[in-house]
Amino acid sequence: MILLVVFGGLIFVLGCFYLVNSWQQYHQWKFATLLVLVSLAVTVYGVINLPYWHKNSSAQTSTQTSAKSSSSGTSSNSISGYSNNPALSSSTANMTQKQKEAAVLKQLQSSYSKFGSVAFDSGSKTFQIDPSSGDEADSLKYLAQNPTQASSMGWSSLTDSLDKTSTQVSKLLGSDYSISLMNPNDTSQAMYTTKNGSKTYDIADQ
Repeated sequence: MILLVVFGGLIFVLGCFYLVNSWQQYHQWKFATLLVLVSLAVTVYGVINLPYWHKNSSAQTSTQTSAKSSSSGTSSNSISGYSNNPALSSSTANMTQKQKEAAVLKQLQSSYSKFGSVAFDSGSKTFQIDPSSGDEADSLKYLAQNPTQASSMGWSSLTDSLDKTSTQVSKLLGSDYSISLMNPNDTSQAMYTTKNGSKTYDIADQ
């Protein structure tokens, strides 16, 4: 294709000279003009079809597709991707109950570090997950204000994960322990609480 551009460009330049010369000497311009137009068309066609332009077009299309895919997969009102189901270690056989609680708390803090902070309320025997600022907190704030949107936001994916984690905690510590996901709008209130692998409170049910 590059050869077509070169030859087309060369003929175009020569055609321009030929047109000027024909008009000055013979006052004829039709054939020379046709030659100029044809060579110009060939040159433009060759330039448009150069591999360089196709490569750029493909790269741009790929980038746009990737951006759209990324955008559709990270909707600000979706929480289905925030579920986490940590595998808690069971090596607590020779520990006291308080040591076991501390060990489980440490594992939960590590597992949910990207989601938020985790604290243990010894009075209610509840591990409280407090979502940090960011997409997680923004999505949960929206859900707290619009509980009817829970299904479309993937709420069940997150709560199912919390239920599974609660089951593991019960096996390690006993049946008296709960896990609560706190409300980012009011961290003294829970959005979801599960005990022994079963929910005891769900904001989506209100």
